[in-house]
Amino acid sequence: MKKYFMLIMVSIIVGFLLSFFVINQYKDGKGITVYKEGEELSFFKYGEYKSKEEMENDTITLENYIYKKDNDIYKVYIALTKNKDNIGKIKKYYDKYNLDVETFYIVDTDLIKKIENLDNILMTSNDNTVIGEIINQGLKCYEEDVSHDGTN
Repeated sequence: MKKYFMLIMVSIIVGFLLSFFVINQYKDGKGITVYKEGEELSFFKYGEYKSKEEMENDTITLENYIYKKDNDIYKVYIALTKNKDNIGKIKKYYDKYNLDVETFYIVDTDLIKKIENLDNILMTSNDNTVIGEIINQGLKCYEEDVSHDGTN
């Protein structure tokens, strides 16, 4: 009987400690990431707008951009990259804008390959004309492969 009592007590203590660990993982609201589908791309957010008309009026001067509708908010992005080393280069190119970088997971393998190829060229260039063209090509690739309604 003592043998079973000790085994039950050890099981309860171990269960309590494990549950305490798991519950503490959710304390900050982020939780534990178990699985993320796709590959991570960094998007450079230009702004957020309450209407499509407001967005279109404010982006008239932009050469190229993409947008995503998220809960009746239009988010405008002016660049994207998969390579973390290119983030600084793109921010420097757009130094007149205060851009936020958001990451999304994309499952389209063709798009990922195109962006990786453009990233490789971007890494080797310091010419602003080339950088601008590579950024525009990345946006065009995204537009061709992904819809605007928020479905990736």
